Parts: sequence; structure tokens; C-alpha cells
Amino acid sequence: MKPRLQLKTACAVLSTILCLSTLFLIPEVRADEPMLAIRLAEDESAIYPLSEIEQFGFEGEETLIVVTATSTDSYATESIQRIEFLFQFSGTDDPIEAAAMIKAIHLFQNQPNPFSPNTEIRFELPQAGKIELQIFSPDGRLVRTLVTGERVAGPHTVRWDGLDAKGNRAAGGVYFYNLSAPGVNESRRMILLP
Repeated sequence: MKPRLQLKTACAVLSTILCLSTLFLIPEVRADEPMLAIRLAEDESAIYPLSEIEQFGFEGEETLIVVTATSTDSYATESIQRIEFLFQFSGTDDPIEAAAMIKAIHLFQNQPNPFSPNTEIRFELPQAGKIELQIFSPDGRLVRTLVTGERVAGPHTVRWDGLDAKGNRAAGGVYFYNLSAPGVNESRRMILLP
């Protein structure tokens, strides 16, 4: 065989092996149960059914740990782009409309970040609709709901004063803010300074 043909053949065999191993190594994702999706740098993702997660939290501020019955996975916090809780299914009947919503809704990084005591969270909606913007602790506990209800299309800015739902000052550390809208559930990480 010529060297170029050998290289193409080796690449084809390697691709086939990787595809087959992916089918057997990645757990099947079921659409009928809530999921946790960790979006990492370079378009990589880790997806876990919530029913299989035994423990979820941070080890210090540097590492996110996800424990299931079969594995313990850790992720460096600087490599995490987004954490999505996929527990709400699309409210739209038209898949084209749902795809357009997913591509057009933008949840921006809060500014400033890290912050103390206030920060602003910006998001943009392509069309009017019911949304919810919430703050969660690293263990998934709801800290505060900042926005709930109908909002008009366009850009929006919401200020978080670092207080929880009871009006108490939240402890310094890592938090996640989550935007829910029809067909979309997106989260970003922020750091509240002590």
C-alpha cells in the first residue's frame, strides 16, 4: 500500500473504533427525565440523568464533583462554560420555532464578576414570553428568584444585590444564575466575594 492510502485507511479504522466505543461507553440519554448538562470548553459536554446523581458540588472553588453510582467525575471550574438543568421541556410545538429560540436567546456573563455586593445580569429575548431568572448555590439549592413572568422581546438587565430570598446576605463563593424560557434553560457561573 502507498503511505497516503495507509494513512487514510488507518484514519477510517480509528474513526470507526471511536464511533463504536462511543455507542457503548456513553450512557443513553432519555428524553423523559430531567438532565444535568455540563458544557465545557471546546464544545465538549457531560450529561447526567438527575436520577443517577448521588452527589453534586464543589471541592473548594476549583473543582466541580459529580458522583453517580458508577463513577465520580471532576471538572476544573475554569473549564466550565455553562451548567444547564434540563428539567423543563420546550413549551413550543413547532421544532423550527424552538430551534430559533435556542439560537436567539442570549444569557450574558454577569458584570462585574467577581463582585461584591452587586452585579448585573443581562439577557436578550428574541420574542416576548414567560421567563424565570434564578440564583442557585453550587449544591443546587435555590438562593433567590430575580425574575419570574412575562417579559417583552429585547435586551434586559437585572441587578442582584447579593441577598437571598429572605433578605440575608449570601455567603461569599461560587453561584450559578439560570435563565428559563420556552425551550431554553441556560446557566452561567459567578463569584460573590466575601
